[in-house]
Amino acid sequence: MLFLAALVLAACQGSKPSEPPYVVSGTIKDIMQGIVDTNADVVWQSVSAVSNEKGLQEIRPQNDEDWAKVRHGAYALAEATNLLMMPGRRVARPGEKSETPGIELEPEEMDALIAKDRPEFYKRAAALREAALEVVAAVDKKDADKVFEVGEHIERACENCHKHYWYPNEVIPDLPPLTPESAPATTGKK
Repeated sequence: MLFLAALVLAACQGSKPSEPPYVVSGTIKDIMQGIVDTNADVVWQSVSAVSNEKGLQEIRPQNDEDWAKVRHGAYALAEATNLLMMPGRRVARPGEKSETPGIELEPEEMDALIAKDRPEFYKRAAALREAALEVVAAVDKKDADKVFEVGEHIERACENCHKHYWYPNEVIPDLPPLTPESAPATTGKK
């Protein structure tokens, strides 16, 4: 009887679904420019103030379509963090150089810092994911003020990662809390 139970257990364990095959195609830089930056902008620009010939105009989601756009941007941002954490993903293509040498590290140096302590890199990526999911929760409540507030959490998560891996030697003052009233009138969050 014990033998039969062991045989059934072994058969069950052998039938686990396999991990899906995936191929790392883009670099961290590709994901940052193509997914993270563009979708963070969707969130940040959804609640802002713009000064023009009509005066100061507040921008906020006005209808279900506007809210859906913010939701999609926040989910894309959250899911991009999974792409950033995939093993085997490099910061840039082989031979690619920094666009701002002397300010940011070279891609190989960034890769080395990430490889040195992947759990810390994962933690930083998770902070961005959590901030993006906070936006989703604010969208569910149609709370534009909360979307604006959480936009700051996204900014801080991005900056904490960049300060560690992209330009660790640069001294950057901490960002002050941003309120709708203190946001630059022409660009909103950015």
